[in-house]
Amino acid sequence: MNSCFICDMNKPPQVLIIIIIIIIINFFQCCDQLGMYTLSMITEISSDQFLPHASSLVYMLANTLNQLENLSSPLSYYTLLTMIHIVPLVEGDQALANLFTQLMPRVMDAVRALVQTDEDKAVEVMELFDDLVESVISVIVPHIKPLVEMCLMFAANKDLGDPIRVKALGFIGWIARSKKKAIVKHKLVQPIVDVLFLLMSVPPDNEEMEEYFIDDESSTPMTCATQTLDILALHLPPDKLFQPLLQYVEPSLQGDDVYKQKASYLTMAVLAEGCAEHIRTKYLESFLQCICKGIRAPIGVVRNAALFALGQFSEHLQCTFHVHTCRNTCFEQCHQPEISHYASELLPVLFDYLSQLCSQLQNNGKEPPGVDRMFYALEMFCENLGDELLPYLPTLMERIFTALSPTNSVHLRELALSAVGATANAAKEGMIPYFPRVIEYLKTYLAHDQTDETMCLQVQAVDTLGVLARTVGSETFLPLAKESIQLGLKLVSGTDDPDLRKSVYGLFGSISTVLKEDMSSVLPTIVELMLGSLRSSDGIVAHFKEEENNAFPVYDDLSDTPDEEDIENESEGEEEDEDITGIVENAYVDEKEACLALKELSEHTGAAFLPYLEKCFEEVFKLITYPQDEIRKAVLDTLLQFCISFSKITTDKGKIALLKALALLIPKCSELIRMDEERGVVMAALDVYCDLLTEVKRPVLEGEGHRDAIINCIKDVMTYKTECQDKEDEGSDDPEAEQDEMLIECAGNIVPSLGKAMTPNDFAKKQCTVSQRSFSVGTLSECMEPLGPRVAQFVPQLLPLFLQLAKDESDEVRNNAIFGVGEMVLHGKEALYPYPFGTYFPEILQALSAAVSKEANPSALDNICGALARMLISNVSGVPMDHIVETTCPRPFLQNQAPAVPVLLILDTGESSLCQSVTRESLGTDLCKELSNLLGTSCTVSSVAAGQSLPWTLTKGAVVSNGFTVFCIKLFDGAPTLNTFMKFKHVTLNEPVFPVFVNYLPLRQDFDENKAVFRCLLHLYQMGHPLLQKFLSPLVRASLVVINCQQGDKETLELVSNFISMVRRDFTEEFNKIVSDLPAELTPVVQQLFSS
Repeated sequence: MNSCFICDMNKPPQVLIIIIIIIIINFFQCCDQLGMYTLSMITEISSDQFLPHASSLVYMLANTLNQLENLSSPLSYYTLLTMIHIVPLVEGDQALANLFTQLMPRVMDAVRALVQTDEDKAVEVMELFDDLVESVISVIVPHIKPLVEMCLMFAANKDLGDPIRVKALGFIGWIARSKKKAIVKHKLVQPIVDVLFLLMSVPPDNEEMEEYFIDDESSTPMTCATQTLDILALHLPPDKLFQPLLQYVEPSLQGDDVYKQKASYLTMAVLAEGCAEHIRTKYLESFLQCICKGIRAPIGVVRNAALFALGQFSEHLQCTFHVHTCRNTCFEQCHQPEISHYASELLPVLFDYLSQLCSQLQNNGKEPPGVDRMFYALEMFCENLGDELLPYLPTLMERIFTALSPTNSVHLRELALSAVGATANAAKEGMIPYFPRVIEYLKTYLAHDQTDETMCLQVQAVDTLGVLARTVGSETFLPLAKESIQLGLKLVSGTDDPDLRKSVYGLFGSISTVLKEDMSSVLPTIVELMLGSLRSSDGIVAHFKEEENNAFPVYDDLSDTPDEEDIENESEGEEEDEDITGIVENAYVDEKEACLALKELSEHTGAAFLPYLEKCFEEVFKLITYPQDEIRKAVLDTLLQFCISFSKITTDKGKIALLKALALLIPKCSELIRMDEERGVVMAALDVYCDLLTEVKRPVLEGEGHRDAIINCIKDVMTYKTECQDKEDEGSDDPEAEQDEMLIECAGNIVPSLGKAMTPNDFAKKQCTVSQRSFSVGTLSECMEPLGPRVAQFVPQLLPLFLQLAKDESDEVRNNAIFGVGEMVLHGKEALYPYPFGTYFPEILQALSAAVSKEANPSALDNICGALARMLISNVSGVPMDHIVETTCPRPFLQNQAPAVPVLLILDTGESSLCQSVTRESLGTDLCKELSNLLGTSCTVSSVAAGQSLPWTLTKGAVVSNGFTVFCIKLFDGAPTLNTFMKFKHVTLNEPVFPVFVNYLPLRQDFDENKAVFRCLLHLYQMGHPLLQKFLSPLVRASLVVINCQQGDKETLELVSNFISMVRRDFTEEFNKIVSDLPAELTPVVQQLFSS
């Protein structure tokens, strides 16, 4: 079709009119098919031309589909194709989305009809569901249950071809990623698991060559089922998934069906990544016992699946804490002890397998099936054992050297070379006795040209050499370091093989850990090689207008204003960059991992790398929107290291370069956090913020809008506003998937780093506006709820900030800060109770007491009531309800701040009552001297004779009345060591808390706080607290005011009604007297409440 013909579509829609006429005219049956075929072709080529007529077009498609009697007809097929092509027009148009929503049942009927007549066409039109999930998921949401049920029916139907079954499973995976809550809500987990386990239990066509996951050449219902279960494990709460699966796994392992046994081991394997913590805490021992049994199974199909499960467990259950996905190129030792306990049982079996396969190869020259699974399990298990591998190292290396024999197959030798690297990662210097022999094997493949068949051995040899450079120690590898660099340069200059280039770049990064600044002489050549790869036209690089005029074209206009665009919480989305003119495909994606080698060079070569730093930042930054998520993560990690390296340049030029880099990286991370659909990328961007604040500190916040960008990202993650989160999660009390919890944890980890980089005094600076202070403290306050128990680690940084801002001159800032104090107490729970010789509660109560005595702003007063309510909900025993209190609260004692004397040192033995006596001898003169030096002043040490009571009682809620400055000394292994120094501040509360609390009810302005107030009252009521009866009259009056004026949402008003009803039920006489004394405007409220 002539392109100018389509371009003219912007003029009066003559073509559209003609097509409509053809479809309407039904003289000949083929005419409407021809018209719809033509329309499907035009919309595929240029759907945007129909934007002005989108509504008419969709109505026409709806009428066509609804009037069809034969939904398997060509007209039905072309109608669905046209709907696929105009999905971009529906995005953002609610009216069109509603029309599509109404059409979904008819579309599903058409798909079912096409499946019966032409499966290939059915596969094509099912693309509509995928496109809608990706672009206009609101169309799909009302129909998730019937859509999933239809796809399950297709997937389970053995009479259908693989393509339609694979397509159906793929859609279920899409839904699991995007709307996992809906799967749980509609009770779809069990039927999905039923079908997936059934498909995973199907006998493979070739047991020796069976694949478990989808790859370029293997896309079967079985591999798709395994992949879909993996997606479910990553996105569903473990407790929602495990019970349905265990109903199959347990009986299958005890049964005789080897394929169900295989499916059971595959199930364990795919659960390992997404449900790691759940397995560790509840199932690790039982699962490992099953796996130990499975790897001894005589049936290969079972044994291979068990070996795969062992490898997955070793890979994903090795750490109990979040580790940055890209921070360390080399292996980080953080093995899981429970798995290592099985080493004596598992390793001999794996060693025997290795010995047997070498013998089998030598005897008949045929590689036995399952060799890949065996090596995968061996590598993962050994690598994560750490130094616990050392007792088994001689046997393991003997087996590996046998496998490296030149008479063995190329594939086996490649696996053996990789196993050497895994072993070195675990054993480290323990590999030194084997180092010379390993190098001799490596030279076989490094010093000579290789054929196409043996090139993989050269690539793996380079990888293994790089691992050895990192692990055996600098002294051992140093004699080979420069020779290895020259070898790498020779290899990379004589090849176009992308795998070899990637391995050589990794080798250079590894050697930088050995040579450090001594690499300066080869850096020009190495850096230019890597930059050439980053710039190569092979890459998928976005091209921008005016690119040639700007060194950093990607973010010329990141924001409409100098400040970060999120300051007013406008985080709903962004339009695509209109300056992008095209992309280029790349077949060699892995080559871009050269940026990780640049990161290591920057990290380890120090000043030698500085001349290349700015240019490298520029080139790597261009890859930050790379299509592959692993590359985006690597780019973020590399840019982070570049910024850390910039921060170590002490010159003015270095400071300017750092600020310039941060001005690009901070906003881009903000964009990725909010808009990227991959959780791993979002977590990497959050980690960049956390590490920048930790390593670079204050300069990170100096740029325009940087602080607001970081805080807003924390808030967006905590409130489920990012693209990688299910929006239905916000406000839900349902358990999260472990990966979602990790995302929240990453955002929470930024908070203490931000608190350290941004002191309370920063908020008082003139350049920090009231709106910025209010927004920042408000966002931090709202983060308390999603952080939950994790609030504990942020209390030392955030509580002083909240308390200082509670005295701010701005009403709004004070209001948000007081709200933050209450939220911290409510969600931090026990973290706010204990502290050495006191609690946080007295200090908080004194701050609130001081605030209420002079506060005039009604909203701030309401938030003081809300904060007190949260304190009472959290720990009523920590609040003086009806008496005046004199107590002490701890304050951090700063270095070089002279203390009040005398000083008393107390040994903390870890017991709740501490110790009852202390002697000067038990402290030791060295410890006292150390304390004096640290404080910068001489200290008088008061000693207490053995058996003599201390000057006060050191128990919960005790009073320190002697004016001592007290230092807590922790006792580790019998030796006292300095710990946290606390200076106790005397606190007096001038009024009992509860009467003051009641006196400020009902609330005046911030009626959202009524929810906390009445939750508190109901909590006290259920406790039977005696003070409630004393204050029933003002509390009932306040409750009736809330009901009468509708001061709260539906949930709040229900809480108030419940409180009034319980008072009427349990204190009838008092209630009637209260009602008789009510003002006239409140009497009808009581009548209305109890009229039914």
